[in-house]
Amino acid sequence: MYARTIYMIDLLILCVSLSKQEPRNIQLKPPNLSGQYRINVAPFEEKANDVQIEARANTGYPCNGTFTKTNGTTCGLKEIMLGRCYEYQYIKRGLYLSNTTDIKNCTELYDLFESEVRYKPYCNMNMSTYSKYFEKALAGVHVINRAIFWSGTYAIAHTYSGHGSNYITLEDTLAAHMLDGLMWCGKENDTEGFDYVSCPNNCKDNRWADLAFWGLASRTFAERVSGEIYVVLNGSRTDGRPTYRNGSYFAEFELPYFKRNGSFRVTKINALVLHTPDLPVAEKCGEKSLVFLEKLIRDAQLEYNCVDDPDELIMLMCADSWGARECQVARNTLRKLWDIKLYGTSNAIVHSLSFVVLFCIGVFRQIVQ
Repeated sequence: MYARTIYMIDLLILCVSLSKQEPRNIQLKPPNLSGQYRINVAPFEEKANDVQIEARANTGYPCNGTFTKTNGTTCGLKEIMLGRCYEYQYIKRGLYLSNTTDIKNCTELYDLFESEVRYKPYCNMNMSTYSKYFEKALAGVHVINRAIFWSGTYAIAHTYSGHGSNYITLEDTLAAHMLDGLMWCGKENDTEGFDYVSCPNNCKDNRWADLAFWGLASRTFAERVSGEIYVVLNGSRTDGRPTYRNGSYFAEFELPYFKRNGSFRVTKINALVLHTPDLPVAEKCGEKSLVFLEKLIRDAQLEYNCVDDPDELIMLMCADSWGARECQVARNTLRKLWDIKLYGTSNAIVHSLSFVVLFCIGVFRQIVQ
């Protein structure tokens, strides 16, 4: 009897301690959707505790031994391109290519690319430099009702596209995927043929050199889309630029090259205008530069639709900025509904405490008996 009483007292102590416990709160960091990934020869800044940065005056080859970060061609450029080509076609192709798509020769694609850039000065490039590469890499590609373009919204547009599983961006094609995020520039009279130390950030006397690859990539992709297409625009720009601007890739290399007749033609353009949480609204559908965009599209005899902050994209923006004022309200509402789904009440703590109370009552009954 004495042992049984001690056992019941221990259960009672456990019961009281459980009732005082607070719910565990795991703090997770939000995903980072703000990064850029496609730009060739983009400058970078030195950071504390970062890898060593090669001085611009150093003419050595930094890709042997200890890795040295530079402003030059990406080390292992050939191997990366070939690896991405094989991975895309034999692993990723099931996401956004049909089973009957012909496999392209990766070595041939790399050779076409290399022949146009190796040993050649970067600032001599132009819009025809990579034409043979894109003609081969994008041969047979037709994107119907799934093409999505972007301007000032790189990361969220690619997250929304599912990297090819939902929609298809330029960077989801083989031609662009092989070089996305890489840097390269040729160098005359050099054993390697590439400058691994310093690539020009811009060519003052030839703006087309800076646009040679991605400008032609954008135009070639635009020529191969049809049906309804989507463009994700930034309605909260903080750099003073309009949401739609004439100098953007979309304005200069994509919109003018959509096919308007034939079997594979664009019929409708859907503009998705996003407004970043906790930032002021700069433009909305039907305002400022978006009025000009609508006129351009309708004058081209294409249907036009504009939507501010579609629900699906609000969720993605709040995933990246869940501490923002607008997202806090959405989070609280979603949490309550999710708790009801899980626990039958909007407060999981109440549900847990009710279980503890019932447990305590059972313990007391055992003690009394």
